[in-house]
Amino acid sequence: MYKVDIKNKRLIKLSPTQFSTLKLKERYDIEEWIEKTPEILGEELLIIYKELPLPSGIRLDLLAIDKKANLVIIELKRDDSGTDVEWQAIKYTSYCSNLLQEDIFKYYAEYLQSDEDEAQLKIEEFIDEEIDKLNEKQRIILVSKEFHSDVISAVLWLRDYEIDIECVRLKLHLDQDNNQLFITPDLIIPLPEAKDYIQKKETKQKEAKRSVRSSFSLEKSNLSDNELETRLIDTLQRESELTPRVIAFLEIISSEEKIFKRDEVKTKLFEKSIGVDIGQSGRYLSNISQFLTKKSNPHLRQIIEFETGGSHGETKDNYRVLPQYRELLKSVLKKVKTKIDEEQR
Repeated sequence: MYKVDIKNKRLIKLSPTQFSTLKLKERYDIEEWIEKTPEILGEELLIIYKELPLPSGIRLDLLAIDKKANLVIIELKRDDSGTDVEWQAIKYTSYCSNLLQEDIFKYYAEYLQSDEDEAQLKIEEFIDEEIDKLNEKQRIILVSKEFHSDVISAVLWLRDYEIDIECVRLKLHLDQDNNQLFITPDLIIPLPEAKDYIQKKETKQKEAKRSVRSSFSLEKSNLSDNELETRLIDTLQRESELTPRVIAFLEIISSEEKIFKRDEVKTKLFEKSIGVDIGQSGRYLSNISQFLTKKSNPHLRQIIEFETGGSHGETKDNYRVLPQYRELLKSVLKKVKTKIDEEQR
């Protein structure tokens, strides 16, 4: 590897070096680099946990989510991939394959030091798929300076059996003059030139969707108007990025005494600047719809009707505020917005 000296029109050779030579640690250096800059692995990844403790007592280096809503297990080695790195990663992945959506939200909330609703929202904003696709598939990324030939052989064999596993090699070079350190990542399995072809070849539908326990509920409360008003105000004053989107949604469906189709609500959300484009507005509406069906929100279902397939993940449509609650909801929205305006002055 060479550094270009543009001014003097010459190349300066950089010396390859070892992590161990520089006293760089797997956990305290390499892991930190990748956690802060996961795109070094060649794609956009959302890191959701570092050093995840597993029931066996061992810790998973980094847990991430990719744009397709797959869980990504990242296993790091410093100078040498060892002979059992792929086996370690398989054990970690086996454990993670059984994580439910709420487990993932909980882990990410711990990582963010936030609440689970906020964690779920950030994941939904990051992925390009519906949230129901979360953890349908798992991937493994092995990271090391070198990979033993038997590890390479094992990885290629696993890929033949549709295990999505990659090897990224990190090379270090040192500029002796300026004492600067350079790092280059190389995807060695699969080769970048063949990656698209290989992924298309390896992709196939799972025969059955893994059953997922969720917080889904269609149960309604039976609160008095005073109780209902109190619950609604509490809900609409929650400190969350979701709250202003829910308020905008409620303003839309309470604006007229009629049934609002999903596409109409999506368009009106976009007009209210809920989403940078109509696609994002649609994803936000999906998030709001899931919020309506949470077990903790029977009071919302008491005042709002909507059509659903009757189970978690089904698309919601035909939203309507029940006539007897429309004025109560409009009154609550007015109070909440007045308080927000006062706080912002």
